Amino acid sequence: MNGTKTKTWTLAFLAVFVFAIPISLSAMLNIPIHKTLSLIVSTFALEYLAVPVGIGLGLSPIFVLIVVTSVVLSVVLLLFTIFEIIGEKSKRVSNFLSKSRAKADNSKLTQKYGIYGLVPGVIILGFYVCPAVAWVLGWRKDYATILIILGFVFISTIIMFTTIGGLELILK
Repeated sequence: MNGTKTKTWTLAFLAVFVFAIPISLSAMLNIPIHKTLSLIVSTFALEYLAVPVGIGLGLSPIFVLIVVTSVVLSVVLLLFTIFEIIGEKSKRVSNFLSKSRAKADNSKLTQKYGIYGLVPGVIILGFYVCPAVAWVLGWRKDYATILIILGFVFISTIIMFTTIGGLELILK
């Protein structure tokens, strides 16, 4: 795929997952669009901490989880696509990747946890950093994406239950 087609596909994918799916769900469920848009923007800014924002807006926890996951999936795939384009176009970046991957192959931490380290990595570093780590280390994009999303859903679910439980205590 050439760079222009990749960019077009990525932007279309981003638009579908960030806006079309959440807004379509919002319309089907009679949820005010401005609340959904607030949740989308919060996800960009706060990552998994957008979950309490969505619940605070009075949105269903399941709806919140679907929207934030949709946004994260699109961002992760967008980042991987951008990194691939940069890696293909720049000799300096290509050389950097070769050196980084050689060093990572000798790292005890990478050997011990490998790609599975992305799950706790999302919790610690966030979903913006993990695609870069996976790309630099040369891990498969599809596996990395799945693990990043799993880590994100895991921490978001914990935060969702914590938020709901905390609100029940406050409201009683």
